[in-house]
Amino acid sequence: MILLLTLWDMRLFLIDGHALVFKMYYAFLGRPMVNSKGEDTSILYGFTKYLLELISKEHPTHIAVSFDPPGGTFRNELYPAYKANRGETPTPIVQALEPLIQIVSAMNIPVLMVPGFEADDVIGSAAVKFASEDIDVFMVTPDKDYGQLVSDHIFQFRPGKSGSENEVLGVSEVCAKWEIDRTSKVIDMLALCGDSSDNVPGVSGVGPKGAAKLLEKYGSVEGIYQHLDDLTAKQKEKFMEAESHIELSKRLVTIKTDVPVDVTIESMVIDTAYTLDLDALLDRYEFPSLKRLVRSIASIQCPDHIDKSSSYEPIVLEKVEPAALESSSRVACALEGDLFYVTDGRRYAASSVEHFRSIMQDSKVTKVGYGLKAVMNRLAEGGISMNGGLEDIEIMHYLIDPEKSHKREDLVRSYLGTVAGPSRPDAEEPSLFGLDDEHDEHEVMEEALLQLSLVLPVADKVKSELEKRPALKRLYYNMEEPLVRVLSRMELAGVKVDMTSLYEFAVSLRTQMEEREKLIREIAGDPDLNVSSPKQVGELIFEKLGLDPKAKKPKKGNWPTDEQTLQELSDRSPVIEAILDYRGLRKLLSTYIEPFGSFVSKVDGRVHTTFNQALTSTGRLSSSNPNLQNIPIRTEQGREIRRAFVPGSKDNVLVSADYSQIELRLMAHFSGDEHLVRAFRSGQDVHRATASKIFGVSIGEVTDQQRRVAKTVNFGIMYGISAFGLAQRLHCSRSEAKQIIEDYFGSFPSVRQFIASAVDKARNDAYVETLFGRRRYIPEIKSANAALRAFAERNAVNAPIQGTAADIIKLAMIAVDRRIREDGLGARMVLQIHDELLLDVPKEETEAVERILKEEMEGVVALSVPLTIECNHGENWLDAH
Repeated sequence: MILLLTLWDMRLFLIDGHALVFKMYYAFLGRPMVNSKGEDTSILYGFTKYLLELISKEHPTHIAVSFDPPGGTFRNELYPAYKANRGETPTPIVQALEPLIQIVSAMNIPVLMVPGFEADDVIGSAAVKFASEDIDVFMVTPDKDYGQLVSDHIFQFRPGKSGSENEVLGVSEVCAKWEIDRTSKVIDMLALCGDSSDNVPGVSGVGPKGAAKLLEKYGSVEGIYQHLDDLTAKQKEKFMEAESHIELSKRLVTIKTDVPVDVTIESMVIDTAYTLDLDALLDRYEFPSLKRLVRSIASIQCPDHIDKSSSYEPIVLEKVEPAALESSSRVACALEGDLFYVTDGRRYAASSVEHFRSIMQDSKVTKVGYGLKAVMNRLAEGGISMNGGLEDIEIMHYLIDPEKSHKREDLVRSYLGTVAGPSRPDAEEPSLFGLDDEHDEHEVMEEALLQLSLVLPVADKVKSELEKRPALKRLYYNMEEPLVRVLSRMELAGVKVDMTSLYEFAVSLRTQMEEREKLIREIAGDPDLNVSSPKQVGELIFEKLGLDPKAKKPKKGNWPTDEQTLQELSDRSPVIEAILDYRGLRKLLSTYIEPFGSFVSKVDGRVHTTFNQALTSTGRLSSSNPNLQNIPIRTEQGREIRRAFVPGSKDNVLVSADYSQIELRLMAHFSGDEHLVRAFRSGQDVHRATASKIFGVSIGEVTDQQRRVAKTVNFGIMYGISAFGLAQRLHCSRSEAKQIIEDYFGSFPSVRQFIASAVDKARNDAYVETLFGRRRYIPEIKSANAALRAFAERNAVNAPIQGTAADIIKLAMIAVDRRIREDGLGARMVLQIHDELLLDVPKEETEAVERILKEEMEGVVALSVPLTIECNHGENWLDAH
């Protein structure tokens, strides 16, 4: 018998306080928060809220915040011009620092400051010190310089931008980002490229791409200078010019790791106790929402603080042979390494998968676990099917609250009041339990048994919560549970990729890039222009060519060369179109083409993507490794990627079935608008019908331009498009766009009523539902922040439509899969992309499969308007679509 003990991996979060302060300053710059005393509290609020959410979501065991000390640092002594281009620190930041340190201290978080050293150096020194003790250290900062410190136990935790997810960078991510082979080369990269934000000089004309190539060849800055004669004449000249300062630049960008930081690991233990000092400070600055947030997470404790009176008791499992569990009606199961673990809650067995064939294939035994699809796939590779009911805890909880974390460790903490060690963020192929392969065999088994023992108790609580919500219960058992098996079959099947076609396309793209690059350099009159450098491109457009005489260069940073800025200048010189084309080609090549080969199986030449069933807030499926949802289709070159997706054999074809205007049809159904409903029922071109109503002409008189306007409005209305947004898309004035929207709502009053009622319902309930009862919670709809509230109102309208479309195609996938298997066909569903299904079909089955697709997809649900699909087949995905 084994007594299972709770284990916890130490996770030290070191926060770059100054970087976070500046992030919050700019985040609130256009919408500052002011309390009743007239004080700007934006930075205090944003910083404190981020800190609290970090503790709540990431569960650090240890934490500290570092700020730059007052006065200069050793870098200012080395180079008086260091950061001299930044000007005076904005007043709100200066005013926020002292109260911010008070708040952080009141949260029982150590504040680290060492005179003469920046926060970077303090964090770097602490990180190296504690990483050497096998503690995982997360440096919370957006600063790219920190990449040089990343190692096996040190990670960079980059705060997300504008509500996007935070990003954890390990060694592989940093190396991939900089295109280097070890993280220490970040120092050389920064020295070569310079750092305009810190006023650190680099080598003129050398950008990240060029620097990476030089370092790949010569190893370091010093190595490059040892081989100056190997460089081009222009490059050699630039490096000779930089020789006087390159060593200094390298010292300036190197983060010190030997600063005497007076802090112990014990002093940084997380302590979420709610102190009177913190309460008083939150009252002082008028943060009632943060007081509620603090109280809500005050119970989130690390192991030493767990309430021993909790109703959950440690579990003792008795080891038995696999056959002893075959009489069970419900078991939890998971794979860890070469062992398969199964428990009925009292006993467990651990052996190779073959010994569990009988119980796994028994349809009377319910299987319980996290991410059961991954287990199902591994069993299938051994010729074992997983039959019986499925209780996938991750998916069940996803239905209960799609916005919350569904991670194993978070659910254990939430439902049992105990902890299960989090998985390492740098694992290239994480195990199902997230265990570290470096542990010895006995330790790994102990940890696996611990995790296994927690599965059924968590499942019982999650299932109980699901049972209280009949609509969500139906959604799970009628849709999500059967979909697990469909997706498993799709992942195992994979889709064939013609690598020769992909290679030829890549060669074509590179040729086109070279042509654009040559044209741009000719216009610039500079054969050495780095077209990939935003700085050099900006100087070309605004200084050398003077395409916008009214433009003013920002006080900090470079000229803007983003897509919107360039589009506005596109009629002033052919160089703009060439730059946009070059960037589009480069993104296509680097984002979609070049990485794709690594995902093609060497065994069968297929891509076996992973479909994520519990990720998006709308209910839509997503895919990863690779992400096939993002393959571009708007441009001809983007669509060309699909040509590389081919049938599994010469005797097969690819069949594509795509729902036609499903979201517009759902808008017609939900709103009940008689004009939209009539247009779809009669098979009219809905965009021409809309244009006819808006512009007051007969359908036969609608021009192509009017149809384009109507199409933009039709789709824009669902996403809450504003007059400003419509004006940008239609290239018209805001007043014209406003009138078009008013004319639309005047012609389709029921649509306006639907939008208003959807927003009202969300405001009353704080959630919206799809046609099938899937919920999306929208608490921001009651926010005092106008921008957040407007975003929530758009979601209130769009989420039921997009979510229902997602539900419909899921039901269609289940129905199509069932028909194909019932009819004994050899066709296989291989991809689901948005509203489209792609199947690999024997040629002789093409007609039968297309008939099945039409019957099942169009008949999956009865709406007030018909669902229709466009179905085609071809020798590749492009031709089939």
